[in-house]
Amino acid sequence: MATKLVNVRLPEALYKEGKKLTKSKGYANFQEFIKDSIRHQIANLKKESWEHTLNKLYGSTKGKKHKPFTRKVRDKIAEEHFKNLDKQEALFKEFGL
Repeated sequence: MATKLVNVRLPEALYKEGKKLTKSKGYANFQEFIKDSIRHQIANLKKESWEHTLNKLYGSTKGKKHKPFTRKVRDKIAEEHFKNLDKQEALFKEFGL
């Protein structure tokens, strides 16, 4: 798998806190900590985006010939989607992303 080299400047306090967490949480090195942090942020942003979309659609089929998009339906869709996010995270780790 192709990788990209990325240079990032961090404030010293953020760097020190990251280094502490690298050791205390058992990461092999600071690079692994950063990759895992980015993975989690991507998953969280995707989750927020889906929640926002689902909330926008809530009630949008009322009065139409389709099954109403109720809170129960929305929650079921969200639950299924968030299960897939966990699978995506496992794939990221498997391929070293």
